[in-house]
Amino acid sequence: MVDVEEKVEKPAESDHKEAEGSREAQVRAEMDSAVSVLEEGSMFTKVSSAGRRFQRHFYVDSSLTLVYSDPKKCWKSPVHYPIKDIEQISEDDYGPFRKQEKVRSFTVVIGERGKTLNLIAKSELIKDTWVRGLRSLMNAHADLMEGPVEQEQKWLKECFRKADKNDDGFIDKDEIVNWLKSLNVSSESKLARYVKEKASRQELDIDEFVALYKEFSARMELGELFNKYASDQAQMKTSELKEFFRKEQGQELDDSVLEDIIARSEQCPKLKDQNRLSKVGFNIMFFLPEMNVKRPKCRGVYQDMKQPLSHYFINSSHNTYLKGNQLNSDSSSRQYERVLTHRCRCVELDVWDGAEGKPVVYHGYTLTTKIPFKDALRAIEKCAFKKSKYPVILSIENHCSVAQQVLMAKYLRKVFGDKLLVEPLPEDSTALPSPEQLAGRVIVKGKKLSADMLPADTVGGDLMESDSDEAADIDDDDVQVRVKELKKVTGKLARELSDCVVVCQTMAFKSFEESAMKSTFANLSSFSESNALKLIEKDGGRRYVQHNAYQLSRIYPAGKRVDSSNYNPVPMWMAGCQVPVAFLL
Repeated sequence: MVDVEEKVEKPAESDHKEAEGSREAQVRAEMDSAVSVLEEGSMFTKVSSAGRRFQRHFYVDSSLTLVYSDPKKCWKSPVHYPIKDIEQISEDDYGPFRKQEKVRSFTVVIGERGKTLNLIAKSELIKDTWVRGLRSLMNAHADLMEGPVEQEQKWLKECFRKADKNDDGFIDKDEIVNWLKSLNVSSESKLARYVKEKASRQELDIDEFVALYKEFSARMELGELFNKYASDQAQMKTSELKEFFRKEQGQELDDSVLEDIIARSEQCPKLKDQNRLSKVGFNIMFFLPEMNVKRPKCRGVYQDMKQPLSHYFINSSHNTYLKGNQLNSDSSSRQYERVLTHRCRCVELDVWDGAEGKPVVYHGYTLTTKIPFKDALRAIEKCAFKKSKYPVILSIENHCSVAQQVLMAKYLRKVFGDKLLVEPLPEDSTALPSPEQLAGRVIVKGKKLSADMLPADTVGGDLMESDSDEAADIDDDDVQVRVKELKKVTGKLARELSDCVVVCQTMAFKSFEESAMKSTFANLSSFSESNALKLIEKDGGRRYVQHNAYQLSRIYPAGKRVDSSNYNPVPMWMAGCQVPVAFLL
């Protein structure tokens, strides 16, 4: 009887494996077919963030690079994006597409900064084929698991492409200066002067650019240590590495531990097999977790997170939606995803009336592009708590009509649901809740109407003056002309939007005396960079520290920083300002 059952079961198991193998073969065949379509190429409508449309031919070449060109302008060089630089293929409807085009559209997100290609295919089949094919190539590349050296090379190549504004394969002195600014390196620093001197003699190609970077980023002390213990000064044996740890680190490590360190640090397969460490591998070794000088318990959040929110510095972003300068760059909802995955906890939304009756986000009075307010909220909701559980503050600069403010409130409640902090604090509260109490919550910073204000839905007058109109401070003649044409002194605040504000209630700062009398712990005041420094200089920041002990202060960059450069936050931190904001994180 047993033998019969075994005979029955074995064919069934065999059939199952055969079916699994058949399905795997079918999937591989479909992927191969999709990739072959990518190699042949397809025509797409490329949509800019401003909504302009262009016909472009896209294909993937033999070096696994996504290429597109204008078929009508054959003399123009094609644009290249290596598959390894693609961060995401998104089918979300963040892009500037019409409703009927959503099913045929997708977005390719490239690089850490989130460069986007918004594409519309001629048919849903072509779209699905390209999405499957690109994802298949991305997964195949991910399986190779880039090491630190490859990651550094990738980053440097991306830096070079961004610095090379005219796309001629070379960067000159001015482009080098702009690149240094993007890294927040002062143009007057010793490093900047040295790099500019090197670049002034000639234009640099990619190899010379990488060599220059290596020159000023080299860690001489590590090279000296390597040469001290490596007998041939080219590679370090296990016994020599053991000697280094014993003498320099005060550690006695077994050979098995040392071999594991080499396996995770060395990039050359041949040396790795021989349990030897090159100079590059020796440098990489210091990035291993066990080489971190911090104690293990200090590598995560180890601080007391149960104090009032005003007792903490908050990682914050200014004009978060912008991808470049403050005057005419593109806005993108994906910028919110990027900064939130870098643990930013306060993001900004400058909200204005949209032409189609729906609020939009952009830098008012300027030529920057616009994105739907709802898309920005959805991007925030997607990544708000991926890297940190602590609260996210939405710093809303409100310029909308009452009707569109009501829509704003509706979107806030719909997108964030129970995460949105709308319930009032206990009546006996004397300080802000702690980050631990607010974990997983979304806080709206904005104007708050008192319960006794009438009529019940809206209130007129100068109630929106405390929402700082930061765009109006920009040091640009064209912007100031538009400010005079468009700026309104007064406005109305919708009760529905006011009800979304619990803590971080904005209040215009006039003096420390008035704040001490009128403001509460739930208030937040915004200061320009220059005004904050003046207040600090008056008495060394003592009164500022007292003010910040019980409420939040937010410092935004000076209007002259149209290039999106960041100010030095240290003086603000020293005065206890919790929310100094940065353009680029």
